[in-house]
Amino acid sequence: MKNKNSLNWLTPCLLFCSISLISNAHAGSTLSAGADHVCGIQEDDTLICWGANDHNQADPPSGTFSEIEVGFYFGCGLKTDGTISCWGQDTAGETSPPPGKFLQVAVGGNHACALPNSGDPICWGANADSQSSPPPGPFQQLASGDAHSCGLKADGSVECWGNNSHEQSNVAAETFSYIAAGYKTSCGIKTDGAAICWGFAANSYGYLTQIDFALNGDHDGTAHQSTKEFSICGLKADSSLSCPTMSSVPSGVFSYVATGGHKARHCHRYCSVSSIAEYHYEFHSFACGIRENGIVACWGENNNDRATPPVGVKLKQPSDFTPPSHPDGYTQADLDKAREEAQKACQANPASCGIDISGEVAAAVIGQDLSLHVGKAQYQSLTGTQLLWIDLSFFGQNEDGKLLWELTDYGVVE
Repeated sequence: MKNKNSLNWLTPCLLFCSISLISNAHAGSTLSAGADHVCGIQEDDTLICWGANDHNQADPPSGTFSEIEVGFYFGCGLKTDGTISCWGQDTAGETSPPPGKFLQVAVGGNHACALPNSGDPICWGANADSQSSPPPGPFQQLASGDAHSCGLKADGSVECWGNNSHEQSNVAAETFSYIAAGYKTSCGIKTDGAAICWGFAANSYGYLTQIDFALNGDHDGTAHQSTKEFSICGLKADSSLSCPTMSSVPSGVFSYVATGGHKARHCHRYCSVSSIAEYHYEFHSFACGIRENGIVACWGENNNDRATPPVGVKLKQPSDFTPPSHPDGYTQADLDKAREEAQKACQANPASCGIDISGEVAAAVIGQDLSLHVGKAQYQSLTGTQLLWIDLSFFGQNEDGKLLWELTDYGVVE
């Protein structure tokens, strides 16, 4: 067994993650969330939807599909023959896709774009902000937000078009391997694995392998709502969930995650007199993910049963999903003993775990599930010393009885 209690293997992990993401440019999503409904592709390639159905958005067409994307109150699917079928609310022609065969479909609030073999996107639906007037490609992946879209080029650069009220169409000068878009925000996973967003929710979101941003959100600046409201979820390197805007998420291994939500109007002043009542909007979010066994788990606010997937339904896994390896052959007693020994050893002497603490006293904290968190650690990379926070999990023991650790997540200490 290879000793993984050193961070020297971090660089090849970054390289592997980058390669796998670039090859995933055309891999279609098998789960998507809108304002109040969710759709997914079942194991037999047919569609299933749940949640609100006031616009027939939860009544998908028959047939077999390879990709599903939903907007506010409509959805589009890429069929296995390459054609596109759309359904649900139609306010601006968004359920009337163009004829022909395509590689991918990306759905926004009330518009959609598709990628043909030529790489030059074709868009339809709402176009008040030129979100359905794409530039020429070629692109290898598309992503659509509430009123804008973005395309990823083969060289890793990104170009966006449409609404730019929060600079969501002003792309950072970075190289990306995967992109996503949502409420006045665009996001990308850089070729080094770091996820960043620009626009309304501009920020860095750690190292992720997949990311999704809800099409809805809100920030009206009233005293009753002084913070930005949005929803973002992603998958970490160990296939666990990362949803920084949600208070809790389920544990376990996931292959894909999608997040959505709706805005609701709330009265906050003079509510008893309709003529002078004052209102503000609040965003109510939820998310769903596909577990490694295909079962769907949902969490968050459950309006219209959007977070209550049908019992027993299994969805198709994304084509690029490979379940992470787990230590086997260990009893609970073995794991408890390893955790106890590691707790003592790493807190007393972090170097014994292959960790070089950078000048400051920072205890290595081990959780009950044998997860190891180090707040600050030095990593000697090819370009010099980096200061990182790191998360590891127990991997086993070598022939000498030394504890081995596997990296699950990390990030640069600001």
